Amino acid sequence: MTAGEIRRPEFGPTSESANASIHRTRAALSGAAAGISLRDADAGGPLTDVAALLAEDADVSPRTRQAVEALLQRHRMLAGELARQRTLLQEWILSQLTYKALYFQYSGQTPEAPSVELMREKDMVRRRIREQLHAGRDYASVLEEQSRSLSKP
Repeated sequence: MTAGEIRRPEFGPTSESANASIHRTRAALSGAAAGISLRDADAGGPLTDVAALLAEDADVSPRTRQAVEALLQRHRMLAGELARQRTLLQEWILSQLTYKALYFQYSGQTPEAPSVELMREKDMVRRRIREQLHAGRDYASVLEEQSRSLSKP
């Protein structure tokens, strides 16, 4: 076999009842996959229906059951991870907007008319922090180092 050839797994002979069962399971999975939205992932929704269908169908082989259960478990795990990352992103956005609002409040600037001097200082601090992080310093030590503001005595 060459690198470009695809090797198909051999499952062996299948009976008519197994074929029918596989088609029913595939149809249920396709329907469930088509009906899943991000909100449904938290509630279970169509995935619960697939699990119930598998539990009821005696013609489904144990190997097929295991494969589908593994897929359902993986989907639940990914849905949980997606919810966690979504929460993290929302917190990060809230944090950024809070700092931006405080920056404008205490600097006396407006988003429409930024102070050139403060913008230069912000760019310098940003560059210094980036260089320190790239040099291998940890986050806490970078923040501990206070630089004197150019805009305030």
